[in-house]
Amino acid sequence: MENIGKCFLCDKECDDKCPHCEDVFSCSDDHLQVHRKDKKCLPWVVKFQEGVGRILVASRDILPFELIMKDDPLVIIRDNLVDLCVNCEHKIEGTEWEYCKCGFKQCLTVCSQLSSHSEDCALLCKVRAIDDDLLESNLISKFLNISKLLQLQKSEPEKWNWLNRFMSHQDERNKNPEFEKLSNRFLSVFHKVGIESVSKPTLDHLLGILDTNCISVDSSMQLLFPYLSLSSHSCIPNCEHWITATQATVRAKRKIPAGEEITIRYSYLSLHRMLLRRVIRDAWFFTCGCGRCQDGSEMGTQASSFKCYNCREGFIQEVKQTETENCYQCKACEKTMSEQKVFEKATYLRSLENFSSLERIPSLILEIESTGAHPLYHSVIELKQCYIEGITNSGLNDHICRTVLAYSQDLCMYMDKVNTGVSRMRGRMLFCMARVKNWFLENCQADIEPEAQMKGKQEIVKMMILAKKMIAGYVT
Repeated sequence: MENIGKCFLCDKECDDKCPHCEDVFSCSDDHLQVHRKDKKCLPWVVKFQEGVGRILVASRDILPFELIMKDDPLVIIRDNLVDLCVNCEHKIEGTEWEYCKCGFKQCLTVCSQLSSHSEDCALLCKVRAIDDDLLESNLISKFLNISKLLQLQKSEPEKWNWLNRFMSHQDERNKNPEFEKLSNRFLSVFHKVGIESVSKPTLDHLLGILDTNCISVDSSMQLLFPYLSLSSHSCIPNCEHWITATQATVRAKRKIPAGEEITIRYSYLSLHRMLLRRVIRDAWFFTCGCGRCQDGSEMGTQASSFKCYNCREGFIQEVKQTETENCYQCKACEKTMSEQKVFEKATYLRSLENFSSLERIPSLILEIESTGAHPLYHSVIELKQCYIEGITNSGLNDHICRTVLAYSQDLCMYMDKVNTGVSRMRGRMLFCMARVKNWFLENCQADIEPEAQMKGKQEIVKMMILAKKMIAGYVT
């Protein structure tokens, strides 16, 4: 029975192994193409985990920087179609455009001659007669995509089945009045335009799938990826992802042994634990149980702790009392702070992250630290990162360069604990540090021996190479 296994993607029993790596079974050529992309065998399989759903698991040992996948979206939801071509969805510029009969703009050149928009156009014309306000809102793109997804039931049943297995948290979302209002509005419009086959449970499920699994990009669009969306969340993930145009790239942050779950970070890196828990709970309806979330000191950084206002020596940090209750207490003097006070203070410090100019950041950091934060507190780290990446693009001087190096030391300590391994953030910081060190070499030559200058230049080149690799590099 060694020649019988389960398809790495759909779990169907089959006897065909990938002829290139022989690590996985595949039940069809289509599934093999998912595994074998751009002449690279992707190092993961899909598994089912009770209470979670489908997850990705490493099919073999994976090395740092190794490519996990490149994924193209199944759904693209634009937040604003007004200034885009309704056909190609590129930004309309200049005068080379006209209004389509559905009321949206389209390019005068190629797009006006295409027939691919005809079905959407007919639907939009019907919608305009029923609910004109829907066309003017940021919801029309979501409505069109729901319409296209519904068509998959007949046109591509396998893709429809794949989509329907995504988590939607439908029961939880139905308790939200805004979700119910949107669902009822969409359902009414679908029925009035003649698409009466769509049911309320089906529509709720699809809306829930989009809300649960879409990734927001620059507040301009939301993307649903067929395979990236199967990655689980961890605040200390083993992989990192980024979006270029509409394509997702995922690479390993560290060595991942065969059998380990593939994880990414769904939300913010630098956010107080209490605030982050609420973000995760409201968006995805779960509580993160990673090592970082279970540790009151946040891996020793105290990044979500305040300096004790009583003894001035310890930290007010989260202390687990029972399975369901936590308290906030200073271990040095045992002074406590209520959860409400912690929430209010964390929210206030978060609000101080907004700054009017880069030059204002150092004084803003001192202001935040005077209210109970410290050099590795999340809001302070966020500001230091903004300062480093912004100020090094302008004119440098001795004071700025020394400030950047001091902030960089804190960022390194922070990332070594809560953002370990390969990261674009570390790459950007290395690039900025290289620029600062190069400034010192060029402007302090009289104080540096020639041999030390040569060694310094070599170190800067190495830093730049590593920075470039960290920012966008991966190994296939």
